[in-house]
Amino acid sequence: MQGIRERWRRFWMPPDSTLLQTGGQGEKLISWGRLSLSFAAIAFAFVGAWITHRSEAALVYLAVTYVSLPLAGLLHLIVSRADYRWAIGFVTSALDVSIVSITLAAFLLVDRFDLALMNPVAFPVYFLALSATSMRLDHRACAVAGALAVVQYGAIVGVAVAVVGVSGLGTIELAAQGARIALLGAMGILGTLVNLRMQKPHVLSANDGLTGLLNRHAFEDRWSGEVARARRYGRPISIAAIDIDYFKHFNDTHGHAAGDLALQSVARVIRSRVRGGDFVARLGGEEFVVALPETNTAAALRVAEQLREAVANHKIALPGGRTPESVTISIGVASWPDHGEEVTRLLDRADDRLYEAKLAGRDQVKGPQQRIEREVAGRF
Repeated sequence: MQGIRERWRRFWMPPDSTLLQTGGQGEKLISWGRLSLSFAAIAFAFVGAWITHRSEAALVYLAVTYVSLPLAGLLHLIVSRADYRWAIGFVTSALDVSIVSITLAAFLLVDRFDLALMNPVAFPVYFLALSATSMRLDHRACAVAGALAVVQYGAIVGVAVAVVGVSGLGTIELAAQGARIALLGAMGILGTLVNLRMQKPHVLSANDGLTGLLNRHAFEDRWSGEVARARRYGRPISIAAIDIDYFKHFNDTHGHAAGDLALQSVARVIRSRVRGGDFVARLGGEEFVVALPETNTAAALRVAEQLREAVANHKIALPGGRTPESVTISIGVASWPDHGEEVTRLLDRADDRLYEAKLAGRDQVKGPQQRIEREVAGRF
């Protein structure tokens, strides 16, 4: 059961920042496509209304395009001007699917069940929307969009059956609707699996082989993006440099296999106690780092203290059935802009505080607040 929960938790973790940035470029392409399709749809609706002398079907198409065109324009402005976040991909993919569902549901309101369930124009747009979702390079968005399409179209079919009954649709038609729902689900699953498959080589190159955390190169790449974002919007950002105390002695005493287990255990404890938007890396040896975007000094110090206590209380199972041991960690915290430090040098500042924690006796947290308190005390 624990393994299932861990897989479920890892499934919903966001992709690597590099993939998200590439997905942001895909989102911009989708935005242009959505805008172009909206213009084409409104032209199609106008022509259809003119040819059919404003039939109910043509008026439904026209009403939906009146809504979708301004929405497409608004989304295009947001995507082109804002920094791409994974939440944007979730919202836009959900809206793309929902617009199709709204179009089909509108035909139910005018008693055109044939166009609600066997629409040759609108229904294929589901597949266009689900295919486009893969360009965001986020498997979670693919899963959500696929599930949403299944639920929404299933609800449309359910309403139609409730109104006209199974006999009104016919057994063949009902089977066809079931196949359509299954096809939408398969499309969502396929997009999810393709994105997960695409992420594997990138994850292998970006992650530390022993602990599964980000490696130094991947961390520096993602950290530079967070630093730029913090500086642009004036948002707080913190970082915690972590080192396992007396790790060489632990290695010499218990062996390298036990040392590897200790590194893996500390990595798991740290990763399990940070937020989804935070990220953890192993820089090398027994050195770790935790990036804390949108986090000021006080919050960062609380997180660091929680990490220190969690690691100290965690027992590491040693090879050969030996008595479990525990290790302690020292942590240095640096924050911006609380103390006027240059944001690009935060990691260096955190290393300085880590060194102070080591000198002060280890198994403790040192941060900007403690440093300020010492400076103030020295003046009196």
